[in-house]
Amino acid sequence: MDIVEIKTGILKQSGFTESGIKRYTDTVTDYSSLLLEKSKKFGEARKAIDSEVEINYENVQDASKVIMSHLEIDKTPKWKLWAQAGEYLLTAGCGYLGSQATQENSPAYFTLLFVIAAVIGVGIFIVRKTSKN
Repeated sequence: MDIVEIKTGILKQSGFTESGIKRYTDTVTDYSSLLLEKSKKFGEARKAIDSEVEINYENVQDASKVIMSHLEIDKTPKWKLWAQAGEYLLTAGCGYLGSQATQENSPAYFTLLFVIAAVIGVGIFIVRKTSKN
């Protein structure tokens, strides 16, 4: 059941290719069908026992919100960006400390700092990659 009529001539004038027009048409048609279905369900859920189903703007708006909540792209939390920056800095630090620790007459604490930086860097990496948020 097509509710929406799409004027493909306007899409062609806008630069859509045949495959782009098909994808656009399919997407709009699927979205309108899903919006209709969800709006009906909200209307049915909120109707009084002794009345007919009435689908108002709130039902359509709520249906749209439900659909959009499933389409939102997950944003990377800021802490993960900072953690990744920390990993890069610790990697650079490990490279520097490792090169210094292998030289003759280098202080012993360079080796200790190298190991600490490597452990912290790997720990941050593991936490960042295994975290769901």
